[in-house]
Amino acid sequence: MIEIPRDAPGSVACGRSGLPLLALCRAGHHRTVPFRRLKTSETDQTPIHGRPYRCGKCGSREVTLFAIDDQAELDAIQQAMAGPPQAAEAPTTHAQQDPNESFV
Repeated sequence: MIEIPRDAPGSVACGRSGLPLLALCRAGHHRTVPFRRLKTSETDQTPIHGRPYRCGKCGSREVTLFAIDDQAELDAIQQAMAGPPQAAEAPTTHAQQDPNESFV
């Protein structure tokens, strides 16, 4: 991964085979930013950090962007972000019972 400088133009994100960027906030939250959401082009000279990035968990606008080099690195990042596998839980249309409803 390569950190994208604060003053880098939006065009630095182009020509990357559509790979997303990795955004990290100061609190340690992270997520990938899809290329289509960057709304940039080869001639875009506006700062890439000038776009309204915001952490979805804590709301911080102070994020650091990283360029992902290849698909193997993206797969490793996504696997690390997913965490350990969890058991599947089937959806239900039945209302859940209150465990305390038998108490008066």
